[in-house]
Amino acid sequence: MRVQIAAAAASMMILAVPWTADAKNVTSMDPQTMIAALQKAGYKARLDKLDDGSPTIETSADGNTVEIAMSKCQNNKSCTTSEFLGIWNCEKILKECKAAADELNKDESPVHFIDDDETKTIIVYQYLMFDEVGISENLFIYNLEMFSAYNSDFERKVSTK
Repeated sequence: MRVQIAAAAASMMILAVPWTADAKNVTSMDPQTMIAALQKAGYKARLDKLDDGSPTIETSADGNTVEIAMSKCQNNKSCTTSEFLGIWNCEKILKECKAAADELNKDESPVHFIDDDETKTIIVYQYLMFDEVGISENLFIYNLEMFSAYNSDFERKVSTK
């Protein structure tokens, strides 16, 4: 019985080693980990900075631009919060954009829509909280793709009105 348990444990360790050796956690404490995860998953990613010096990454998903903005940074790095942002110019269809945003905000989801009357835009956002440990590449990409689905849903609702 002990031999079988030891053999099973050894088999699981052998199976786990290749998987965990390649796995790198993604964290906004190190934006390069986000870029690496995006590129590994086939997305383009460009590191930039906001006006205050905080890092930001531009990527796209489902044909829509997505900004990944980092905040709560120490010396413009080691950021504990990041958010996916989609910014929609609704100048010509502001009424339709607001209606779609209101409808989607009624859903219970991690994604929220804010309308900005001054700039006539709708801002779509989703927060991600990090620490030094971070999250797996797969979970990070899953979050991006989930955000992208809501972003695309907004686009469909606006374009059908």
